Amino acid sequence: MTSATMSRGLALPSARTVLNLMLGGFAALGFWELFSAVPTAWFAEYPLEPPELVKSLFSHQFGLALSTPVAKLLHFLTGFLFYPLGYWVLTRWVKSFGMSADGWIWGVITYFIALGFFAPLAGQHFLLSDVPRLSLMSLIGHAIYGYLAAYVFEALEARSA
Repeated sequence: MTSATMSRGLALPSARTVLNLMLGGFAALGFWELFSAVPTAWFAEYPLEPPELVKSLFSHQFGLALSTPVAKLLHFLTGFLFYPLGYWVLTRWVKSFGMSADGWIWGVITYFIALGFFAPLAGQHFLLSDVPRLSLMSLIGHAIYGYLAAYVFEALEARSA
């Protein structure tokens, strides 16, 4: 790998790219919010409550009691900015398998970040293994979230190229 290729591969995203990532994140987060509240509650008998996971995480790890609005803000920042930036890093710094596969893969990775890493730190079971239908719906929701975020982002990037 030449130094020019390395510097291109490790370059930071442009302001336009960050905006496109955020727009993809907003679109996917909108889907996530509906999916986590309605079909998940029907199938699993409980909605997914990411802000509650955030509150529990901060309480367990730092002894801090976050308000629900602050926990929602942190979840939303993750959904429309940090996870999309993670997708960009995955697909620009690591081998890409194509947008569709990359989106689904990133969605599944976000599931493992949320429920495999953060849930145990918040005092919950690994992957919410004590509520398997809720865990399954979270996996499905995260996978679709990743696909939608990638689809919208890549479509916007192609349009602005």
